Amino acid sequence: MKNRFKPVPILLAALVLLVLAFMIGYGVALSTATHDPAKGFRLPPGDDEAGMEAFSELGCVACHSVKNSTRFPLPETPADWHVMLGGEVGVIKTYGELVTAIIHPSESIRPDVRRTLVDEEGKSIMPDLTRQMTTRQLVDLVTYLQHEYEVVLPDYPTNYYPYGLDVIP
Repeated sequence: MKNRFKPVPILLAALVLLVLAFMIGYGVALSTATHDPAKGFRLPPGDDEAGMEAFSELGCVACHSVKNSTRFPLPETPADWHVMLGGEVGVIKTYGELVTAIIHPSESIRPDVRRTLVDEEGKSIMPDLTRQMTTRQLVDLVTYLQHEYEVVLPDYPTNYYPYGLDVIP
């Protein structure tokens, strides 16, 4: 009885194993390459006092007030387009979100207030400050605004279950 070596099934099995190893390795690489909003750029530390000055110098006070601020309070009769900044929020205002809101405001308008904050073309009525604002002013302004937000979690009842359970089991 002759023992014939058949290389085709062995080579095919090796090829399948090689492809599977590549796919698993590629999948792991994709899953570990998550988006980190803090990566990509780093601006130098900012200064709160200089940020308050930039808020005033850049004309932000014409359309914005800052919650609980004696320097930039809410006007007696705010217009429909007046926007209050700072105060208690349910989610963190990240550095990147604040930078985006300042340099590309059309990107960050909330849908529930969009109708009063956009022009006929759907773009923000906030003026483009990127030609007159220095990087230093941007950094200081974002630092100032970040410190004006306070993340507050809602006070849920003890038997509250967001997934539909009404009663504690």
